[in-house]
Amino acid sequence: MTGEVSGAGPSPLHAPPRPARWVLAPAAVGVLLFAVGLLVEVRCAVDRCPAAGWSRFFALDAPGALPRLFTAAAFLAVGLTAALAVAGSTGRARWWWAAVLGVGVVLGTAKAASASSAAEQSGGRYTTLVVGVLLSAVGLPLLWRAGRRWAVRGATPVTLALTGCAVAVLGLDQVTALVRWASGSPVALAVATCLEEGGEAVAALLLLAATSAWRPRRT
Repeated sequence: MTGEVSGAGPSPLHAPPRPARWVLAPAAVGVLLFAVGLLVEVRCAVDRCPAAGWSRFFALDAPGALPRLFTAAAFLAVGLTAALAVAGSTGRARWWWAAVLGVGVVLGTAKAASASSAAEQSGGRYTTLVVGVLLSAVGLPLLWRAGRRWAVRGATPVTLALTGCAVAVLGLDQVTALVRWASGSPVALAVATCLEEGGEAVAALLLLAATSAWRPRRT
């Protein structure tokens, strides 16, 4: 009896996170993709735009362009990973991971469809910002508290990663708008756009790594 107890592994709740080094592979693809996108944007800024097809596919913030689709795919992968977590969870933890699943799907779909740009055009930039900040300020603490109350494994790191996504999505867009207002340089705007879109991609990959590392282990 004593031998069985001493040889037992950690409980699933206290098990260490999974390695998430595999995220480095899509991260490398993203670095290459955004580097090409920045090069295309800078060349177009100085009236040396490559062929129309290249500029359309690699434009950093154009709907349907590869950089935007990369970030959308990362968010949708978060939703898929959270779906696996739902399948491997029991009790109220399933509802917690289902909320993360919903966030991943919403962010991925919104990014692919350029929903934030459409919302800014219809409702105004500042209205969209205020709504986003309010949703984040209310929703993220509630998600964290629920995760802690329901003893969800990884609730804190996943919520922190979601907070990083909120900061990237809401904050970097304002930085780009400030550069657009303060500088007349198209090159500066291209760099700011790259930082905005690239920052969102990094935040999405960090969230993907967190959900992959902390999703429940099957017992």
